[in-house]
Amino acid sequence: MKDLFDEIDEEREELPKLKKISNEVQKKRNYNFYQQLAVCLFIFLFVTGVIIGNLFPACSETSELFATCTKTEYNLTLTLLFWLGSFIFCSMIYGLGEVIRLLNVIANNISRK
Repeated sequence: MKDLFDEIDEEREELPKLKKISNEVQKKRNYNFYQQLAVCLFIFLFVTGVIIGNLFPACSETSELFATCTKTEYNLTLTLLFWLGSFIFCSMIYGLGEVIRLLNVIANNISRK
């Protein structure tokens, strides 16, 4: 009579060999024009957001007689909104570049067959 462990040893199959994950991660990735444009544009818009926050300051104190600002502060809200908008815009451009890259990979795979 066979033992349960003997049956497991007989029916057990070897696991398939997998590539090391470091080989998969360390592949050099080629970015297309849209992806490069999105990254460069985001860096530019990030700096522009800081400049816009300084150009349009928020009023923190007003004078009692006149409605003029006596003390202004950096407009963080405007900067954050500008950064959020530029992030969404650049993400859409990057996504378009990713779709184009995937379509090129599919076209190359089809043309090889």
